[in-house]
Amino acid sequence: MRVPSLIAVTLSFILITFFTQYVQGEEIKWQTNLKRAAQQARVEEKAMLIQIGASWCGFCHKMERETYRNQKVIKHVNSCFIPIRVDADQNTELVEAIGVAGLPTTVIITPQLKIVKKISGYVAAGEMTGHLNKVCLVNHERKVPVRTTEKIQKMSQNQVVSQFAFKNVCLVSMLDDQRLVEGIPNFTSEYKQRKVCFASAANKKKFDSNPDRYWPAFEGNCRVSQLEKSQLVEGDPHVGGVYREKLVFFTSADQRDRFSANPAGYLLHP
Repeated sequence: MRVPSLIAVTLSFILITFFTQYVQGEEIKWQTNLKRAAQQARVEEKAMLIQIGASWCGFCHKMERETYRNQKVIKHVNSCFIPIRVDADQNTELVEAIGVAGLPTTVIITPQLKIVKKISGYVAAGEMTGHLNKVCLVNHERKVPVRTTEKIQKMSQNQVVSQFAFKNVCLVSMLDDQRLVEGIPNFTSEYKQRKVCFASAANKKKFDSNPDRYWPAFEGNCRVSQLEKSQLVEGDPHVGGVYREKLVFFTSADQRDRFSANPAGYLLHP
């Protein structure tokens, strides 16, 4: 295809203009040389995060002032990606190859030059963290094993009556305390049109303040069943796990083990 070859040529020959303003403290280590950045990405087996903007783009400057000065975003980008800043006006061939429709555009490309994520427009810090976390799972698949619920203190499955989503399990207890605890009907919240319950008022408060942190990956569905059997089946927390600080549920221990052996195959699959 034309896009990978053109990206490769562009990465080999184009120097980009660096127009980021420095900030005090830790900051994103933007690259200025695309060829060198691509080589570093292959050596370190990290994806490249390419931020495409222009000097005249107001929302590009807004992302620079807000999103990329957020300490969580800075830490995430520096640890998981090779960050590259591109001026669209000076890199028209790369912009065309990637298929940029508007500015700013954020693109994540693997070391093999495969585009796995393209986000058009302004992205706030919280939303950006979510996007980066999903790709960062793949980057660290060899270093971060799935923590299974075999090590989590379990409640009796015979006692569970599924009044609420995820078999009444308190998502906060499972993620923060590594314990499978049944929620109490007195402490409930509704999120994404599903009702969940919690083991305490404090856990409900934690969830309500940051529901995306506790909400399971793939909406709680078993990713292995979805891809291998084309079935959308809700996973079971009792055979779930924690992967890169996200809850992941499966329909069986065997499917959990298959995901653990090759998370990239399941995470990056269209």
